[in-house]
Amino acid sequence: MNLTKETSKTIIKLFNGVLYKNDHPKLWLELEKSYAPISDYLKPLGIDVIFDEAEGYAYLQNLEMEEDFPVLLRKRTLSYKVSLLIVLLRKRLTQLDMQSDESRAIIAKEEIVELFELFLGESFNEVKQVKEIEGTIKKVVELGFLKKLKSSENYEIKRVIKSFVDAQWMDEFDKRLAEYEVEK
Repeated sequence: MNLTKETSKTIIKLFNGVLYKNDHPKLWLELEKSYAPISDYLKPLGIDVIFDEAEGYAYLQNLEMEEDFPVLLRKRTLSYKVSLLIVLLRKRLTQLDMQSDESRAIIAKEEIVELFELFLGESFNEVKQVKEIEGTIKKVVELGFLKKLKSSENYEIKRVIKSFVDAQWMDEFDKRLAEYEVEK
């Protein structure tokens, strides 16, 4: 298969993370136009293209392959704090969707810190705790679930979070969280 320069750029962007319609309109148009050839190109490599036109995002995912087939996309193990923040953001996105018809879910940094502090408990060093929360927020931004808005302390909760954190995942996390609370 001969790939155009734009198709190659689109595939490379997908390998680097989530492709958002609003962030990369040219690459998005190329993906819409060339979805079938891109998908056909990646399937023999054991990779599937997850393409949600309605929500405006696309990403790559490993296909279920034979055991000895090499895996190109590594799974990441998330820390407790990163997992907790992702679940809290997913729940907040659901709340915002029920309260509003807005396509973008905006959350203030203060609100993220407040949500997070409820689960971390009391701290004798508030400055240190806020710095840890900021570090966790940064990791979630790197994962592509949050986007820092320019010239403000606000973030956009990216809708791709719905694809990664479904009801079953949240239920399992809630069970683990309950177990963790019992152990404390």
